[in-house]
Amino acid sequence: MLKRALCALVLLAIGLVVAWPLLAQQLVVQVTSPTIGQEVRGLVPIIGSASVPDFQFYKVEFGVGANPGEWAVIGSLHDQPVINGQLEVWNTAALPDGVYTLRLQGVKKDGNWEEFFVRNVVIANTRPTATPTPSETPTPAEPTPASPASAPTAAQVATSPTPALTPTPIVIAPTKPPAGSTPTPTLAAPEVESESPFDFRGWGQSAMYGGLAMGAVFVLLGIVFGIRKLL
Repeated sequence: MLKRALCALVLLAIGLVVAWPLLAQQLVVQVTSPTIGQEVRGLVPIIGSASVPDFQFYKVEFGVGANPGEWAVIGSLHDQPVINGQLEVWNTAALPDGVYTLRLQGVKKDGNWEEFFVRNVVIANTRPTATPTPSETPTPAEPTPASPASAPTAAQVATSPTPALTPTPIVIAPTKPPAGSTPTPTLAAPEVESESPFDFRGWGQSAMYGGLAMGAVFVLLGIVFGIRKLL
């Protein structure tokens, strides 16, 4: 039983040794750079892998447009497989600007091949390179502590209501000292004259008024008689 197991392991090891060269040959045909729709200019390195079983050679070609009818080889044919390395260098300066397609072919010894396409590669040698504009990071403004004595802003003045004017009473102080108090006059009792039974002063006034009245009468009569004589 043990001998059979050892024989099986020996046969498996011999099989692995014989099949190892075939297992080492990977089937990888791929271009990783440039990519679909990429804009290129000048010397463009073409990066990728080209390895097929029973490998004979690989080649990189280009054609005009998204679906070329004709192809041109870039550089030369390569008889060594490449894994994740530079496959060729494409000199785009010799070509007019426009849309192109790349094709990578890994050819076997029996004449069959595996291929990979990169379409819509744009050559833009005469177009300036677009430089991305760095976005400005806004700097936060430092808060200013509020001051009770700070002047109000224009917006605060515009929105603040105008306070109503309140009349201020004006107190006028006397410039001269107050005059001295005037003593209150003392009312004296009227003197009582002794009355006489005969009012001689009244009689004299009556006589004077009577004389004046008689004189006025005589003057009036004289005027009347004078007017009658004239008539």
